[in-house]
Amino acid sequence: MASRRCLRSLAPLSLAASLSLFGSVARAQSLVAAPDDPAHDAALASHIDGIARVQDAVLSRPVGFGLEAYTADEGHRATIASFVASGESDFVAATGQHPYAVIDAYGEQGDLGMFGGVQAAGLAWRYVVLRDHGGTPEEIGRAREALLRAIEGLHWFTAVTGEPGCVVRGLMRVTPEDGEPPLPGERPSTLPLLDAMGMPQPADKVATWREDRSGSLPFLVWMDDTSKDQLDGYVLALGAVYDAIQGDEAFDASLTDRLREDATAIARRLMRRVAVTPTEMADLVIVDADGRPTRFHDLSAEEVTPGLVVRRPTNGFNALMALGVMRTLYHIGGDPEVGRYYYEELVGNRDYLATAELNVRLMYQGLGTNYSNVNMAFVAAYGVLRYETDPVIQGAVREVLETSLYAPDVDREARGLGLPFFDFLYAGFRSAGASDAAASTAIGEGLATLNGYRSAPLWDEARINCDEGEIAAGSCLAVDGTTTITLAPDLGRLGTLVAVDPVPIAIRPPSNFEHRSDPHRVNGDGGSRLDPGGDIVAAYWLGQLLSRTSPDDNVSSHAREPLPWTPASARDAGVPPVDAASEADAGSAVVDAGAVVMPPSGCGCRAGRGARSWVSLCLAGLALALARGSRSRRTGAR
Repeated sequence: MASRRCLRSLAPLSLAASLSLFGSVARAQSLVAAPDDPAHDAALASHIDGIARVQDAVLSRPVGFGLEAYTADEGHRATIASFVASGESDFVAATGQHPYAVIDAYGEQGDLGMFGGVQAAGLAWRYVVLRDHGGTPEEIGRAREALLRAIEGLHWFTAVTGEPGCVVRGLMRVTPEDGEPPLPGERPSTLPLLDAMGMPQPADKVATWREDRSGSLPFLVWMDDTSKDQLDGYVLALGAVYDAIQGDEAFDASLTDRLREDATAIARRLMRRVAVTPTEMADLVIVDADGRPTRFHDLSAEEVTPGLVVRRPTNGFNALMALGVMRTLYHIGGDPEVGRYYYEELVGNRDYLATAELNVRLMYQGLGTNYSNVNMAFVAAYGVLRYETDPVIQGAVREVLETSLYAPDVDREARGLGLPFFDFLYAGFRSAGASDAAASTAIGEGLATLNGYRSAPLWDEARINCDEGEIAAGSCLAVDGTTTITLAPDLGRLGTLVAVDPVPIAIRPPSNFEHRSDPHRVNGDGGSRLDPGGDIVAAYWLGQLLSRTSPDDNVSSHAREPLPWTPASARDAGVPPVDAASEADAGSAVVDAGAVVMPPSGCGCRAGRGARSWVSLCLAGLALALARGSRSRRTGAR
């Protein structure tokens, strides 16, 4: 990869220009057969549609996307099951009851960015596939209606704060729409953003529910202290929605304009350099409406952990997230300052790609792997893979996908897990395309999970594969009566009982977000939760969106032209950076009154640029930060 970067010219033929030459070529076969493909699997489509109809009609009712629910009453559970069996899309018409009447409470309002963002992206992908590839008018209309509701909720996600570009952690509707019954569950207590002296409250930064500050959304309350995983998922949704509605006459052009404004405001807020400790400053910081950085605010590769800032890019996980988020926001908004910041500063001056390549794989921590981190990394990678039009950057991030994210040859890696979002992203964007054995295996494993996944409604049923005696013996016969599970010798993250190999999806304990959960988990106690399955449905539609023919075919047709940038290696060899400022103080880019000032230095910590003892120390700290699971010995039954 280093040699490709060194040879890069300042104004190459862009991938977007190349793709435009083939704009009239008929669509190639997708990873998962779409409705207009003779190989389309009607049974799988019906299976996924049952889950999606519960999402659309029940779980997304309050804010348009991304919630789960709780229902303990068996009669109410039966009503929801009857809705699924009816095949209808209107819950009231099918059951005679409003969804609020059969739900005890909604959940995940406080973690809506990732949970809801992935689901909302799936709504956009569904609409595009059905619109362009054989959906019936009824299917397209239903998909459009669901997407419109999600678009409103996504806008509320920033508008409710009253601060342009400020992204919330969660939303809750507290007042029903006209003609609807009261919302189930309790209204949370709220706290004003500032006290009587104008100071942020509470004094210690914690997630807190707030009243609407926009003046136009009184039916909502919102939670602050958003984290980078929430922002990551939310931006994924914005990019997918933009691609779906751009140029589509079925959507008012004002929605696209509003989306551009929201995306640009978020990007500009992230470009600001702010204090993250009394003595340290950084950019790429998530800042709340009260002016304080959130607790898990860091997207900068110079922050090893929140508040620990080093001079050079070191945190490859953050580097990849920053690239994915900023490239998506530039894709949507087209703001030239955002584009220059992404290309000249993050890609060029700081060489974030090299940092990601060097150590993003540290997120894999064996039995202690946190799959929320793995999911975040793949979601972030989508933002570069889908929207980047510079062939050198695109090639580099594909290499990161293949050798650092999907198949880095480490324990608990994404390859072989059968998690379809990871499988399809790998198959669709790998440099060799999706026609060889490695891609076919990934597609097959992803499809096996989709086919074996639970049928709607997705109740959180107890699943005990291993009893106490079997745990003590280290092996058990699973609930299907045929699968033998070999237990890992140590506990997994947070002291969870895990297997050596991934547990087959048909006998795996339920999860409300499969791609954030350890696929090696063995037992689950269950409860009254109705899971959304948003990541599973989104992966299904992503598989139909992506082509098998070439990764270039999977770059967005709306992708913007790249801007010039100078690679760090060329700059170090004496080639002056583009529009470099004469500032002597290196570190992060500075945004002052809307103008980006690019520092002349800040290279990535690529191996081969000289021995740097501080790299080892920083990487050790990064590894400890990513490994937040228990690695203790299993001493008895759990």
